[in-house]
Amino acid sequence: MEDTYYLAVETKPNNYFPINLIDLNLIPKNTTTKLEELDKFTLNYTIEELRKAIKESNILDIDDNMPLVIIYNEKHATRKINVLTKDISFDMWKYIKDNFSNKNFLNKVYNFLQNKTSTNLSAIKNPQDIKEYISNLAKLPYPVTRKLYFYLYEK
Repeated sequence: MEDTYYLAVETKPNNYFPINLIDLNLIPKNTTTKLEELDKFTLNYTIEELRKAIKESNILDIDDNMPLVIIYNEKHATRKINVLTKDISFDMWKYIKDNFSNKNFLNKVYNFLQNKTSTNLSAIKNPQDIKEYISNLAKLPYPVTRKLYFYLYEK
């Protein structure tokens, strides 16, 4: 069950209804449980388009108060994360480039990543070159990069 992710509707707090992508009237006609592939799928649509597709599939009576989330199991509990959709227009790499000269910003990124991964982060601790810094960030595992994306997006 590790590394298995599902698009879901949070019908009530901590109560999730997983959506099988095949049931939706959207392209592609396959299903995935990989986070990166699920993100690539949801990035093609807005939240409203996804809600409409769920309503049209008649698998759940969904209203606007029910958030769309991605769920996964971790340590015997169901966890949720935000859905990445076309509604979010944030260029993380440009944001990092624009703030590269700010040492406080770089320290916040480093501290955030230190809490989220067990990967050796020495290559990004004291960056000298922006290209190398971004290259090293891009080499992080996708779930960690995704967490960084939302961390910076919410700032």
